[in-house]
Amino acid sequence: MSLTYENLIIEPYELVHLQELTIRKRMNEHTRLVFKGMVSEEWKDRYVDVTDQSTAIEVWQKDEDGNKSPLFKGIPLSVEVQVVRGVYTLQVEAISHTYLMDIKKRTRTFQNIQMTLPELLKELDQDYPGLDVIDEGTGGAKIGKVAVQYQETDWAFLRRLASRFHTSLMPASQFDSPKFYFGVYEHGNSIDLDNTRYTIRKHMTPFMYFTENETVNVNESDFIMYEVETDQIMELGHHVTFRGRSLYVTEAYTELAGGILKHQYVLSLHKGLRQKTYYNPLIAGSSLLGRVIGVHGGQVQVHLDCDDKQGTEDALWLLYQSPYIAEGETGWYVMPEIGDPIAVYFPTMYEEDAYATGAPRLDNKSTATNKLNNPDHKIFRTPHGKEIRLTPDAVIISGKEGEVYIRLSGNEGIHIAGSQQVSMSAGGSISLKAGKKITLSAGSELLLEGGGGKIRLDGQAQMSGTEVKSN
Repeated sequence: MSLTYENLIIEPYELVHLQELTIRKRMNEHTRLVFKGMVSEEWKDRYVDVTDQSTAIEVWQKDEDGNKSPLFKGIPLSVEVQVVRGVYTLQVEAISHTYLMDIKKRTRTFQNIQMTLPELLKELDQDYPGLDVIDEGTGGAKIGKVAVQYQETDWAFLRRLASRFHTSLMPASQFDSPKFYFGVYEHGNSIDLDNTRYTIRKHMTPFMYFTENETVNVNESDFIMYEVETDQIMELGHHVTFRGRSLYVTEAYTELAGGILKHQYVLSLHKGLRQKTYYNPLIAGSSLLGRVIGVHGGQVQVHLDCDDKQGTEDALWLLYQSPYIAEGETGWYVMPEIGDPIAVYFPTMYEEDAYATGAPRLDNKSTATNKLNNPDHKIFRTPHGKEIRLTPDAVIISGKEGEVYIRLSGNEGIHIAGSQQVSMSAGGSISLKAGKKITLSAGSELLLEGGGGKIRLDGQAQMSGTEVKSN
């Protein structure tokens, strides 16, 4: 028995006559509904007014016994009423609730490579009331490497994450809130469709890709697909036995044409469901700013500004790029301090290639205490007050500002100062030579000693030795 428009119920609309209807379901895509039907004059304008972004749109199919099965549940994308010669035609385009996850673009990172997919998904629950995601693709495996959501929606990010496991997102559009499967969920009991008319085709593109780029063993026959038509309602992932083969529903189309309702399905082998890995090209060449929370050897841990929280226990260790690092024992080794601003750079579209590098200075205000506001001064300074400063007329090496330093000036010469003690020692000789004079002065005592002889100046002049000569 053929199904007609009389077997369909579309809520919340009351149609005088349903003219057209299509429902499209595909892996990795939101389910879409488009229908057109005549409405009464009473509702010609009101349906446009009362339909808003939260209006629940549902399509049900009923059998001859009056039993109803859901075909679609979602929210509207557009609604319009056309008036032609006194006939009022309502046209509505709607989409599954999973679309709510495909609106707002976000940037955040998941640095804990030991976390599982369910643990990652918990961070999404709070943004979507009623969200239900069932992991059918990872088997509880860890994500294995850093995952970065960069200027992409949650849906786009999860779709890309699913491709790491060579699987897809499978929306379930018969529910009142966002629900989908991470991987292929095998619905219900197997259905035998051997008496159904069909079209067979083979896609060579995915076969050639996996042959050249993956280690998995695939055959051309793995990518054979069947298009079938039946009165039975099946969801994505439904297991079907057809022509002696075990197949799965990968696409589903419901269409009302000529008043007759038809269900068309695309069936694939399980290996044919394999997805290639996708990447986010936008991240290549980008940088994310943050703060250093850990330093070890030549690596750092970073709490990125885009993340609400990040602990050291699960932060990723990133290589830190200094201005010059050579193999062996040469190069420039200067690691940032905890709390320092830092940038994480992504040179390619592969998130795992990221490394840390210097970030722009945040405190650029010109104040009395800001020592980094003169571009003529080149400064290397540690948090402990040790500093090397290169100015246009001097080089200053300081151990304690204003108290312990060496100043090399082209105009004033060399000045060595110490608030406590200054010592000079050599295993060989120390020579002091001046073109004019050498001045030695001390506040209380000046002592010259060597080879058993001694000269002491402490208000009195005392000389001693094995032999003292004076002219």
